Parts: sequence; C-alpha cells; structure tokens
Amino acid sequence: MNRPPEEEIPPDHRINHSLGLTRDVLHKTGLWVHTLGLSRFYLFGEIGNLLYTIGKSILEGAVLYTMFTMAEDEYRVAAVLGVLTKYIYPGITFVSSVKVSVFVDYLESLRDQQLQIAKLIRGLALIGGGQALGAVMLVLCYPPFFSGLFGSLSYSKYLLILLYLLHHICDGSAQVAEGRVWFKLIEIKIRHGRLSQISDNFWGIHAMSQNIQLILGLSLLWGTTLFTGLFRDRLDAGVMWGIVMGGMLLTAVAKFALPLAWKLKWTEPKAPQ
Repeated sequence: MNRPPEEEIPPDHRINHSLGLTRDVLHKTGLWVHTLGLSRFYLFGEIGNLLYTIGKSILEGAVLYTMFTMAEDEYRVAAVLGVLTKYIYPGITFVSSVKVSVFVDYLESLRDQQLQIAKLIRGLALIGGGQALGAVMLVLCYPPFFSGLFGSLSYSKYLLILLYLLHHICDGSAQVAEGRVWFKLIEIKIRHGRLSQISDNFWGIHAMSQNIQLILGLSLLWGTTLFTGLFRDRLDAGVMWGIVMGGMLLTAVAKFALPLAWKLKWTEPKAPQ
C-alpha cells in the first residue's frame, strides 16, 4: 500500500519560526532587564540569584570532578557518592517541599502583606545560611584540602561520604526552599504590583530569569570543569585555590543580598508599586 508523501515544512516557514523565537527571546530579555531597572527589590533579589549561580557553578566545576576522581582512585567510594546523589536528593527535595509549603500556607493566612514579606525575607536569610554551610561542606571535599585535613585518618573515606551527604542536605534543602520563597516574594511584589507592564508579563519575565541562570550556570560549570582538567596534577596551584575559594565565597554570600538590602532600606522602588 502506497503511503502519501509527507508534507515538507517550507524553508520560509522554518525561517519565520526561528525569527519569531528570536524576537520572543529578545523581547522577554528586554522585559527582564527593564524590570531590574524599575524594581530595586527585584534587582537585589536577582543579584543574589546570579551570584549564587556563578559561585555554585564554579565551585562544583572545580570540586566535583576532582572529588569523584579521588573517591574512585584512593578510596573506592565513588559509587557510594553516586548513589547518595541519585537516591538521597529526592528525599531531601520531598521533605523541604513539604516544610516550605506549610510555611507558605501559613503566610497566606496573614492579611498584612508587609508582614508576609518580612517573614519571607527572614526565611531567605536562613536559606542563605544553609547554602553557605553547604558550600563549606563541598570545599572540605576538595582533594588538597581533604587530604591535608583528613587524609591520615583511618576512617577518612567515611568522612568524605558524610561531608558530601551534608553538602546535599544543607544546599539541596535550601535550594528547594529558596525557589518557593523567592517565587512567593516576586509574586507579591511583581505579579500583584501596580506596574502593569511588569505584572502583565510576570510569567515571561520569571521564565527568562530562569533561562538566563540555567545557561550561565551550565556554561560556567563545564568551563570550570574543563579548566580544572588542565590542572589535574596541580590541584594545589594558586589559581585552583583562587577558583575554589572564590566560588565558595560567592555561594556563601549570594542569598544575603536581598535581606541586607531590605534591612538597609535599599529596596524602596523607584516608581510606585
């Protein structure tokens, strides 16, 4: 039985589709940048998000590759670390999601919007503390650091597993909570704000922010991993220590940007909201 020939998509249609996608991306990016200029609250929040993305990606790019290599070559526990990542993290996500959902439900029962924001800001500061602690746990797994501090201990391989687990507990739970707390904050300040140009494009702005962080994070992660591979035999070199400590510092301070700006009253909008 002869099958009818499949219809081919005209080249001009494909070109128009690509141009339309490009226009959408440029338009949403422009709205995101415009929102940064209109709302200081959103600006400081996004500064924290971008600093965290940069710091965490650099830190993971420098540490994870070298840590897993050490775990396999010296301690034979790389498989255990992989299992922790695959099976423990979903549990962390579940518990964190439940806890933060209860917190958000409680906030929504409050009628005072300023009180809601104040409690969310305090929650964001606690999240920043968790992410800072998670960054420290990951730095302790960096081979030159770990070997110098714990390499002579008979139970060092178990300590490596514990440190990596603590990193996931601290950073993973904080990340899950941060996503929901930040979304609730911008929902109050941006989505339900008085600037219609922002509120009417809330979802596009939020999606573009996520995409920018995703692309930036992946680029830095792979770039740092490749660079670290060049220094595989010289992990104690000054440039590597600079990358690791710089990544840790950015990760540790990132999410305090908005709470600090709020405390100093730098988040007052440039235009009425």
